[in-house]
Amino acid sequence: MAKSFKRNDPTIPVGKKILIACEGKYTEPRYFYAIREDLRLNKELIKVVPHDGTDPLSIVNALVEARQDAKSERRWSSGDSAWAVMDGDEHITNNPANWYQAIQRAKSQKINLAITNPSIEFWYLIHFQDHFANIQRDKATELLKQHIPAYDKSVCYYFNLLKPNTPNAIARANKLTNLSKGNNLSEYSNPCCSGISRLVQSLFSLGN
Repeated sequence: MAKSFKRNDPTIPVGKKILIACEGKYTEPRYFYAIREDLRLNKELIKVVPHDGTDPLSIVNALVEARQDAKSERRWSSGDSAWAVMDGDEHITNNPANWYQAIQRAKSQKINLAITNPSIEFWYLIHFQDHFANIQRDKATELLKQHIPAYDKSVCYYFNLLKPNTPNAIARANKLTNLSKGNNLSEYSNPCCSGISRLVQSLFSLGN
């Protein structure tokens, strides 16, 4: 597995500030803020947008609106980037129309997508082990608890458990992406979390 972060990958959107809208209210924001704290970055450089939506299209729309507000206040430059962070499994199954509208709107608005299938727990899981087959949300959490027995969505595990294994998670996410491409699957197919690995690398780039 990789032993160092790749910070100069030209495919990674690198900017001065990163704006994030998450599906989760606690798990994802606390994770990203922990990275910001670890990098000792100004709070203006990494911001999570507060919003009330939970469906993918609402998340993308909230991010588009927040970015427009920043542009109106001259707090946005061409080097900045916006990221929508969301799960895939239940949205794809329960409301595919909303899902694909969100994907298309994100693309048209140049919003980066950080999608984890089936959930953020899968991204955490591949910090500790390989898993390259389809997996359901409950199973991902079950396997994760083999590594974090007292796992709780409201707790941030970045500093003590996730940070040391992040290079491995990125390497595994990249492998998943390559497997999806080799099988002619969409980047948003199950399982995949390449988007969140690119977001994490973009966050690390701000600390350079």
